[in-house]
Amino acid sequence: MQMDFEKLEDAKVLDMKEKALFNIRLHDALLGGPGAIVEIFRLTATLAGVVGMIALLNPALVAVLFLLVGGNALVYGRIQRTKTLFYQDIAVYNRQFGYFRDLTQDFRNAKDVRIYKMSEYIINRINEHSGAVNRAFQKMFLKQRRHDGFSAVIIQAQTLAAYAFAAWGVFRGMIRIGDFTMYISAANQFSGAATQLMAKLVDFRMLGRVLQDYLVFEQMPRSNGKGEETPADMGCGEIEFRHVWFRYPNTEEYALKDVSLTIRKGEKLSIVGRNGAGKTTFIKLLCRLYRPEKGCILLNGVDINTFEERAYAKCLSVLFQDYKIFSFSVKENLAFQETADEERIRVSLGQAGILEKVEELPLGLDTPLYKDFDKDGTELSGGEMQKLAIARTLYKNAPLVVLDEPTAALDPYAEYEIYSKFIAIANGKTSIYISHRLSSCRFCDVVAVFDNGALVEYGSHEQLVAQGRLYAEMWEAQAQYYQ
Repeated sequence: MQMDFEKLEDAKVLDMKEKALFNIRLHDALLGGPGAIVEIFRLTATLAGVVGMIALLNPALVAVLFLLVGGNALVYGRIQRTKTLFYQDIAVYNRQFGYFRDLTQDFRNAKDVRIYKMSEYIINRINEHSGAVNRAFQKMFLKQRRHDGFSAVIIQAQTLAAYAFAAWGVFRGMIRIGDFTMYISAANQFSGAATQLMAKLVDFRMLGRVLQDYLVFEQMPRSNGKGEETPADMGCGEIEFRHVWFRYPNTEEYALKDVSLTIRKGEKLSIVGRNGAGKTTFIKLLCRLYRPEKGCILLNGVDINTFEERAYAKCLSVLFQDYKIFSFSVKENLAFQETADEERIRVSLGQAGILEKVEELPLGLDTPLYKDFDKDGTELSGGEMQKLAIARTLYKNAPLVVLDEPTAALDPYAEYEIYSKFIAIANGKTSIYISHRLSSCRFCDVVAVFDNGALVEYGSHEQLVAQGRLYAEMWEAQAQYYQ
């Protein structure tokens, strides 16, 4: 079974994932693989064979044994339900404990952990979660032991019933002394086969329950949906946000409020605003990571959610402010495939200003980053990692380029160099830039100013400065540091 991890958006869904993964594991444990069906048929045949033999002694014994086996099956079912509910209840603890475990293993956290003396706090939190899980285990095991005790009593009752009926048969002269052992063996064989068969049937019944969370998870709709059409030529069209409203899951405040905006073919748009103004949310909606709650986003007049997902993604080269560099080689971080155009990778690295550094690395493009898989992995600086992420954006060479805070870790000179190169590289492409440094706006055709989720100003850099409103205030506040 495979799970759609692109659905994981909040803690509630993460807990659902934990339960679903547990249920998948429990499915294998309960049924024991493909041989379970064969085992059921074997037990059924064995049971049918010994029932006839016991019925010759006394049909009532068959009824008594079935009654006792049924009681044992009920106890076994209670044991399974106890385990299932327990593991589902601790899903949230597993997720939280996993976070703290990963926190202690990630070298990139070392600086903050040491400077802020977080070791004791992290250890206390780990012990806190471990203690809670241990107490939950203790409670579950106590319940299981009680159920096991009832099961043991019922099994002994089955044995006593078999001996009592066989002894009664000998006493009444219904069976000979020599047949006594045969009937006792048949009764024990019946009890064993019936108990195992009941247990398997209970497992199947429980399977329907334990897979419920998995099925609920798989049936959850993906927020971005799956379209069927293919964008014919994104580079020759325009993008329109038409009265778009959006708020994140489990929140009341809208992150975007009635945003209407048209991005024309080949236009260079700069999006600015204070933190939390809705700039990155605007980009996430454009990338179909979320769907608008109200309104729509159009490409060439067609709703972007009607396009086939992978085809639409090929139209976008996006560098998010919280970009991720993976523990792969330099080459794999750009191309994400074993066979890549190394010459184009070098060109992209050169355009991002990081080629010289990469060529100095021990294995060049094949040098692994970080030390998760290779002790000789390389740790680049924050600025170098950001340049590598910029190179990845360039390598994709999509007709729409989006840069969300692409130069935050770079000095002003490197920022100017990157923007100058991007202007030349993105010539003829639709480009969207988000930056708190308003100097980048002078490279763009038009500027969109967001405030509290709304589009409050729109125009060229010169027009917005002349209007003397929010953009002009932000420009003057930054310009004084460069004068």
